[in-house]
Amino acid sequence: MMFDVKKVNNREAFFIYLNAEDQLSKHTLVNMVEKDAHIQGYSVVRRSYRTFRKDRIVRMFTTQAELEEADLAQEQHANVTPAVGSRRQPAANGGWEICFTGFDKRENDELAALAVSSHFKVRSGVTAKLTCLCCGANAGWRKIEEANAKGALILSGDQFRHFIATGEIPYKSKETDGRPADNTATEPDKLQALRESAAATFNTLRSLPRSNILIAQFVDGYAVGWRFAVKSVFKEALDIKQTTAVFDGYKYETWTQGNRYAFHRGDAFYSDKLGYTDWPAFLKLEHAAIVKVRFECFAGYETVATLDGLFSGDFVPENLITAPKVFERLPLRIESQSYDPGTLVIDVLRPTSDQKRVERVETLSLTQDEFIALLQTGYYWKKEKGHAPMRIDILSGKNV
Repeated sequence: MMFDVKKVNNREAFFIYLNAEDQLSKHTLVNMVEKDAHIQGYSVVRRSYRTFRKDRIVRMFTTQAELEEADLAQEQHANVTPAVGSRRQPAANGGWEICFTGFDKRENDELAALAVSSHFKVRSGVTAKLTCLCCGANAGWRKIEEANAKGALILSGDQFRHFIATGEIPYKSKETDGRPADNTATEPDKLQALRESAAATFNTLRSLPRSNILIAQFVDGYAVGWRFAVKSVFKEALDIKQTTAVFDGYKYETWTQGNRYAFHRGDAFYSDKLGYTDWPAFLKLEHAAIVKVRFECFAGYETVATLDGLFSGDFVPENLITAPKVFERLPLRIESQSYDPGTLVIDVLRPTSDQKRVERVETLSLTQDEFIALLQTGYYWKKEKGHAPMRIDILSGKNV
């Protein structure tokens, strides 16, 4: 069996895949898009985008539970013969649109020229007909999310180059190791390296200040005053960490608060501590509820402002006490970025009528920030297009 669109529900795909090394593996994709011979989506296990060839999909399932129950050993001898990859250039498809984001000016120009020579239409932003969003190291996740929602493929620079050369999209972007220093570099090489160092130094400005004011205080292992029972083991997810501080030359350890919240797949929270200690008693509570993270995606940095131009002046590398390097018309791109915590898909579970087990009653899509507010207060804002937001008590399910 190969790709079966009928088994894709709500842009979620569950399947067994045979890679180029003849290895079988299980995959769960969310926010899946389909383009010609490939599918792509956000892997809830790898926590990044992955691209797959349709003809290498061995078997598809309709639910995560079915996928988890599948035995890879039984699929080992499946009759799968992937089709020979097409070497057609993208021009043969006609009308393909691409947008480049998160690259420095030099690489952006190089990739754009490659795209134009391959008959792509290069766009400056995410359009309704965008085929690919090609992302560099500083790509903003809101832009990635927008492109994915419009059905565009998300590629790295290396994946795009490979696609142009072969017509195939690699499963994932290859990691590149840092190149060793070359002691025989010529003076022009050294100057170019310094220019690149200057550009890289100011490429991205990220501000993530930590505070001594914590969003949660823990007593007897639980967050005090929160509507849901949140254990102290979730301090890291709440970005509450012990940090080394320095005063007058003396170091000391203190708890600090950041804003990089990071709840992950499988994290579950009960509306009462009994959920951890006395399961039968918990099921009998009037407003017992469990919120469980099904998967998370789109966490990263978002560009909020960009300065792109030519710089003339002095550059002091790493603030060293040395004679400054003088540049004339150095291509320089500065991006100011903020951290985007991304979104979570949350399952809400409540006891069945016989109070012997729990069942899923609804699924929510919340930001990491909104999820923390839900754990603190028991409320969330229900937002639907065309309707005013409603404040919902998750324990009763009522609008308040």
